Amino acid sequence: MSKIQKALEALQSAKRNVGDPNSVGGAETSSISEAGRYKVRKGTGGTKESRSKVFFPDDDIAEEIEPNEKIAVDLDRLVAMGLFPSAEHAEMISHQFRRIKRPLLQSAFEIGLPVGENANTIMMASALPGSGKSFCSVNLAHSISLERDVGAVLVDSDVLKPGTSRAFGLDDRIGLIDYLLDPAIAIQDILVETDLNGINFIPAGRKHPEATELLASRRMQKLLKQLSDGFRHRVVIFDTPPLLVTNEARVLAEKVGQIVLVIEAHVSLQEQVIRALALLDRQKPINAILNKSHSAQGGHIYADDYGYYPYQERGDS
Repeated sequence: MSKIQKALEALQSAKRNVGDPNSVGGAETSSISEAGRYKVRKGTGGTKESRSKVFFPDDDIAEEIEPNEKIAVDLDRLVAMGLFPSAEHAEMISHQFRRIKRPLLQSAFEIGLPVGENANTIMMASALPGSGKSFCSVNLAHSISLERDVGAVLVDSDVLKPGTSRAFGLDDRIGLIDYLLDPAIAIQDILVETDLNGINFIPAGRKHPEATELLASRRMQKLLKQLSDGFRHRVVIFDTPPLLVTNEARVLAEKVGQIVLVIEAHVSLQEQVIRALALLDRQKPINAILNKSHSAQGGHIYADDYGYYPYQERGDS
């Protein structure tokens, strides 16, 4: 049995055990560690001791990129489009994403981790449509924006189906693809500051038949580097198309620092998730979110994080 399959079995086991309060957390993460190739990245819980290990750049090292525009976000619209929790579920979802974000922040800012370049850039991925990837992208950005020392930038890179841009009311605005097409467009021109805890947003922009090639271009690599360096106090989250449906997500996976794979509980097949994982660079930090499960109380959307962290295998192992 392959090591990826063992990791996926742990996720399948987690699906079966959801609703059992004793199974959420340590039981699932420890079973994933049996996959061999992946070392578990457990959440820190935000304790004082764990926070002391995280490095945040000094304020005087670099100034952030300033957006040219600021907008007000219609939260009712986000809720209606399924990208933000309703009032009755807000507290529960907020608690869940507090746990989910912790290992991602560690990988982005902690000293001494073998993460590689652009560690503060995260690709939100899924095998197929309907997993709740955009919901997780928006709520992860919102949760990170609540941090005292860290902010969030959300990029709608689902250029074929820019639902997040539409939810933010920016589907007719210049964005990512326009920037990649026109060297005269600056980052500030496509960057929008929102009143949602100061989250910055980059819409997808116009549709283009050569979107894959544009995302694979040097200009995209330059943009990602500029976002990573220009927002050293922020995590840059890319909401991407499904891995098994389009080529755009595979191209972006090569450029970002971290990857989060959103898996739809009771729907995503193990074979589909394995195929999606096979398209990713497993030397990068990869976390999986089991989404659309149910809590012990029943009926509620439930998002849980099962993190595994890649490492270089020794030749004698």
